[in-house]
Amino acid sequence: MEMNQYDPWKDMRRVYVPKRSRSEQNTLEVGVNDKTYFIPKEQFVEVPMPLWEVIHEMLDRQKIMEQEAARASGTREYAMSE
Repeated sequence: MEMNQYDPWKDMRRVYVPKRSRSEQNTLEVGVNDKTYFIPKEQFVEVPMPLWEVIHEMLDRQKIMEQEAARASGTREYAMSE
């Protein structure tokens, strides 16, 4: 009896990659296993689970960096206004 094995490359997930500015490229370049994939921005697309994981890691990191920059900027402004 043959059991079905899970193939993460067949497990498709929906993802949305926003553009941060008008001058930004229309695609996100993602590298996995020595291959490069170009994911369109500003639209929902289906991607395999390994790409989805990398994209979400990138977006999470970017969000954290933006929050830290905003916090640091607010701290400087507060210190300057005292």
